[in-house]
Amino acid sequence: MIEAISAADIAVTGLKAQRTRMNVIANNIANALTTRTPQGGAFRRQMVIFRGEQLKPHLHPSKYGVRVKRIATDPSPLRTVYDPTHRDADSAGYVRYPNVNLAVEMVDLVVAQRAYEANVSVIASHKRMVQQALEIIRA
Repeated sequence: MIEAISAADIAVTGLKAQRTRMNVIANNIANALTTRTPQGGAFRRQMVIFRGEQLKPHLHPSKYGVRVKRIATDPSPLRTVYDPTHRDADSAGYVRYPNVNLAVEMVDLVVAQRAYEANVSVIASHKRMVQQALEIIRA
């Protein structure tokens, strides 16, 4: 027997995915000036890659919704600044700073927050519809 899935169940997957995205963005912002990591070199921006499944008649309900496929490292070049007094400057006096652009991170954060809020609205609407259906049944 195939179990049913509701819009609220799918919205919950969106909440989890957007929460992960907001956490990654917060980490990017926190490390915007980190020139030395335990792995060596400057911090590299992280990006959340989502995945979804195409709806098919025999797809198991646990596959519905959005999931985090992986957290990828942004391959864009690091920002280079001439500062020979910096402890992480190379022999030419250049320091490599993270490829984190705070304006981009803030826009991504607002988009993630709006998507999170949209999923909360779906859950609230689903709850209201279920309550109204129960009231109709009782009448």
